[in-house]
Amino acid sequence: MTSPITVLFLGTDVVYTKERRALRADKDAFTGRSDTIMVARLDPMRNAVTMLSIPRDTVVNIPGHGHQKINGANAIGGPQLAMDTVSSFLGIPISHYVVLNVHALVELVDELGGINLEIPKRMKYKDRAAKLNIDLQAGPNMLNGAQAMGFVRFRHDELGDIGRVQRQEIFLKAVQEKGLDPVSWAKVPKLLQIAQKYVLTDLGTPQLMQLATFARAVPKENQSMIMMPGRFSGGDWAVDDGDVSVVVARLMGQPMPVSSRDSIKVFVENATSNPDSGRQLYKYLQARGYNVVSYKSHSDVYGAPLSKTRIIAQRGNTDEAKLVRSDLRQQGEIVNASVGDIQAAITIIAGDDVNFVNKTVVPAGNVPRRRRVRHHQ
Repeated sequence: MTSPITVLFLGTDVVYTKERRALRADKDAFTGRSDTIMVARLDPMRNAVTMLSIPRDTVVNIPGHGHQKINGANAIGGPQLAMDTVSSFLGIPISHYVVLNVHALVELVDELGGINLEIPKRMKYKDRAAKLNIDLQAGPNMLNGAQAMGFVRFRHDELGDIGRVQRQEIFLKAVQEKGLDPVSWAKVPKLLQIAQKYVLTDLGTPQLMQLATFARAVPKENQSMIMMPGRFSGGDWAVDDGDVSVVVARLMGQPMPVSSRDSIKVFVENATSNPDSGRQLYKYLQARGYNVVSYKSHSDVYGAPLSKTRIIAQRGNTDEAKLVRSDLRQQGEIVNASVGDIQAAITIIAGDDVNFVNKTVVPAGNVPRRRRVRHHQ
């Protein structure tokens, strides 16, 4: 692989067929609406992989069919229309497509021996029609195939489809970690055999192997996941043209102007052993000129204090995350994923390595007071 390639990945929803009086899930169908829509940019020139998630409820122009939710393109005209739609929306060419039937996930995860990941909150939901029985506890978990499918399909919370996109990114990062384990490499032939049953693509097996081999070798700091930013508008996800331009520039690896601190929206969540550290970090960052939108005084996800802070670059904005890290005395690790607060560009999950701020914050009277939020339960 010597030149960049852009691939559209689609995960289809369950397609049902009527059998007598009952509905039966068609495990071989690729004609469903797109539960998952991701654009992957694999760039050997930068030795980087960037993945852009587009929420399924994003309203776009589907060529020949008017404005509607982007997840309908595959159901209307298959992967070619989906490629045309995404290409038009982003303003970039898409080279290839890979459509994954949702049932593949179960077999692939089971073949890998399960996936370790951190579940952000309690997830309990039963859907008899979709044959889903999701019952997962918050915190670190080892998920089998059926549990993993429940995790990525769950959307019964206040964030709806946006929460689902975030969980898909958590899942993909867990898969990446699993793929780095040499034990998993021996399973590649069997995984490809499973994939052939459940994948529709215009790429041949050698090409898929080449892409997988390249992606696995890319260093962690050069792997980015971005969610298309936007806002809720009724039941839709509304996106601004300016945000599309910025996100596409990051996807394509184009240089970005240096951000000023006051233009960076930051959200702080406290996961330290000191219950007051969230407020102190909030003040510390405000005093340095950041637009700290809010903070959360405790984490609902981490049962024990974190030893190392996580600086989450929500929009592929690694440059902004590096600036924040420099102001935290190079403490913490940068995470390139859209798994933090959706209204912020940077989410900081504060660990004990940034407790130095308790001694360096400005007096409380010098910092405007803001309301603490508790909406991420």
